[in-house]
Amino acid sequence: MMPNEERNEDGASSTELELEVSPSASDDSDSTSANDVSLGKAEDLGHATTTTNEPFDIRQAVGQVTHRFSDLINENIIVARYATMATVLLLGTYGVSKTPFFFRYKSVSDIPAEYFTKRRALHGRIVHVLENNADSTAAASLAASKNTGIQNTSNVAEKPVICLVRHLSPVGRLLSKSAFDFSLSNSPSVRLGGRIEDSRDLLKIEIAGIKAPPFYRSAAGMEQPGEWLNRLAANRTPVACTLMARRVDNATSGVTNVATAKRGAKGDTFEIGESHVNERAICQVRYRPTMFSLFRQDLASTLVASGRASLLSGIHVDESSTSVIDGSTDLKNLQDDAKYLERLGADEFEAVKQNRGMWNDPIVRNERPDLVEEAEFEQTASAGKKLWRWIRERIGL
Repeated sequence: MMPNEERNEDGASSTELELEVSPSASDDSDSTSANDVSLGKAEDLGHATTTTNEPFDIRQAVGQVTHRFSDLINENIIVARYATMATVLLLGTYGVSKTPFFFRYKSVSDIPAEYFTKRRALHGRIVHVLENNADSTAAASLAASKNTGIQNTSNVAEKPVICLVRHLSPVGRLLSKSAFDFSLSNSPSVRLGGRIEDSRDLLKIEIAGIKAPPFYRSAAGMEQPGEWLNRLAANRTPVACTLMARRVDNATSGVTNVATAKRGAKGDTFEIGESHVNERAICQVRYRPTMFSLFRQDLASTLVASGRASLLSGIHVDESSTSVIDGSTDLKNLQDDAKYLERLGADEFEAVKQNRGMWNDPIVRNERPDLVEEAEFEQTASAGKKLWRWIRERIGL
């Protein structure tokens, strides 16, 4: 027997008594735990019942949604950041593109009438030159002249010199030729497989004061008709076009101001089909001969002085199928137009004397005997004959 063990009256040790008591204690603890679990379930059921019976709290629902959205943003913070930056950039670009810094006219009908009457200037680049010389009729006349030696072009209608110009916005004027070509090649009509000259956002510019030259023969190796002007278009030469008048088809000539009617008051209608596409702006065109030229030169004067175009008797060609509207009636502008034609006449006279361009062709010279005789007199007459002629003109003999 262990010395530390104690025995009771029945002779059982304390260790044996503890073993007998422990099962009952365990049963008590198990029952207590069961009571606690059942109580907890009852509390949960009561809480659930209470929650179900509570009214819907919109503030709590909004808070939960906001919390979940914040968690989503935090989990995708990089994607959200770049998406926000892209959105701001796109909206900013769209807003800036609608400002006057990026605005340009895409058709002559969009230009306000006051721009013509006030002789406003538009800046652009020459893209293409329309072939408007008297090709078919003059070519037939030239073929007939091989037998007769005389070409009659009196029945050939006068044809204006027309260029296709892309109007430039203030920002577009800063673009280089390569950047301009890139924007031109990415226009919708070109990307759909069309030609650049068929684009519907080009302005048809009719050069004032001159007409296309008659068909003339040029020696081999020399500049061919229309070659110089086409080279300006190929180089996308920047030009400044001073608006003088608008040419419209007779079908729409009843509309005195096409641009105003198109942007008329609320409720106005404007339906003329596609005729506004053929509208042209009659302009004085100025260009820079080289990239580093400080001042612009008049394009019509250059064409006439080099024998690449002929002089008109007026500012524009008379066409039976079209009408000219929106011209200025200011007396000063009309006087300036008369002086402008006088300068062009002096340039043409010099071209005849120097046999430049088309004036080197004998057939073309035969068509203007008065001008040719005057030029030859200036070159060959003596000083005495010139003086006597001047006196006769002064006294009216």
